[in-house]
Amino acid sequence: MSLEKVKETIFAYDKEVIDCEVLRVKNIDLIHSKIYFKGVLLTGSTELPNNPFYFGELDKDNIIKQDRPSYYFSPKDESSGLGRLSIFYKNDELCLLNYSIIENSLNIKLECLSKQSLEYKDLISNTIKEQKTTQVDKKQSIAKLHALLENQNLECIHGGKVILQSNKGKSFKDNNIPIMLESDLLNSSISACPNTIAGVSVPCSKVANVKGALSQKKVNNEYAILQELISACITDKGFPLKVSFTPTQFKFDHSFDPKEGLVKQSKNQTELKEPIIRLHYKSDRFQKDNLPIYNLLINNERKEQDKALNELNIDLKDLKDIEDINILNQFKQDFSKDYEFKALNLSLDTNLIKLYFIIPKNIAKIHKSAYKEFENKDLGAGYFTQLHEYDKIIKNALEDNKKLNAYHFSFLAPAKMKNLKLQIAKGLDEILEDEDRKQELYVCKFVVVNGIKI
Repeated sequence: MSLEKVKETIFAYDKEVIDCEVLRVKNIDLIHSKIYFKGVLLTGSTELPNNPFYFGELDKDNIIKQDRPSYYFSPKDESSGLGRLSIFYKNDELCLLNYSIIENSLNIKLECLSKQSLEYKDLISNTIKEQKTTQVDKKQSIAKLHALLENQNLECIHGGKVILQSNKGKSFKDNNIPIMLESDLLNSSISACPNTIAGVSVPCSKVANVKGALSQKKVNNEYAILQELISACITDKGFPLKVSFTPTQFKFDHSFDPKEGLVKQSKNQTELKEPIIRLHYKSDRFQKDNLPIYNLLINNERKEQDKALNELNIDLKDLKDIEDINILNQFKQDFSKDYEFKALNLSLDTNLIKLYFIIPKNIAKIHKSAYKEFENKDLGAGYFTQLHEYDKIIKNALEDNKKLNAYHFSFLAPAKMKNLKLQIAKGLDEILEDEDRKQELYVCKFVVVNGIKI
């Protein structure tokens, strides 16, 4: 008797590589499961005009919106309907291997409009057959990724040719052809790109970002460019690259957990630091600094001092259970019993700020080793991630005090969090962000604008 498939909610991070085939072997329900990327639920999009297999939204200037996820599907054959789905959100990238454009894996629905994509879907719909399930270890998949060579045909998705010249990689050759390293590809020129938007020529002219296609190990002090991840490379106009695959002798083998990704398993990536959540309080949304806060109510208990508040440490026992049964049931429906759900109310001037925390009870494998040596275990393992989709759901479901301007924020919290460190931003955002970068801190920020109804 076959086991009932498990419906999962997956939270993905920058540079992750998730193999849908591995999820299938683990008995994950790929049709009804869902995936969040940087806190945003991935639901799919509509194909862009004149850009086959590229899905997203355009702004009023016909430029791809960077604050909404966009998708590029690269078919691996003409029979299975499977391929690599590259997902772009702001400056981050996610790669799904063996994504099915027919089954809409992980509930990501791509609406095809171009002749090329519609013909492709029609072809595979008529020829798709049952295939033997790939035997993949339940815990790991082996990624054999091939380095990009200087003589390969690399293009933007419109057909513009990328001019390749190896400099740092010229010492490493396959049949006398050098490989391409990070600095070799970055800023490479693109010629004869025919892209137009609304009849206006908008050609890709150079390669602007390659960080999503880098190997984990360095050669000649730089990372190699990997063919299988080439669609994570972005042009100056925001479009991905494509390549005609050629096997090479330079292969970068790496074992990775599909939920953790290639990069996440390096030692540096798994080093735990203090998880921080920070409130930015402003008089208008364009303000570059922050209003000082001298007093506020925390779950109806006043906190005040002569100097502006800088940081609040709140024990888990001081967080409240979620009182609204509809909101609680929504969380329980979407998350397993391995999570607990807590709430925190802040009252500030005429603003009511409702914070909801979804706290994993178990520590992810990637953090277990580092957690043993982590000095601040009470802060939990991992980081805060804002779940924007739930903010909208909760706002519509709750009836708040109409005299207050209500804000609703939902966060996936660090695993086993016992103490919440809530910072209050002081001074210029630019200085705060610069300090965060210097200390390599991952800070989850949320903004409250005084007196604005949302």
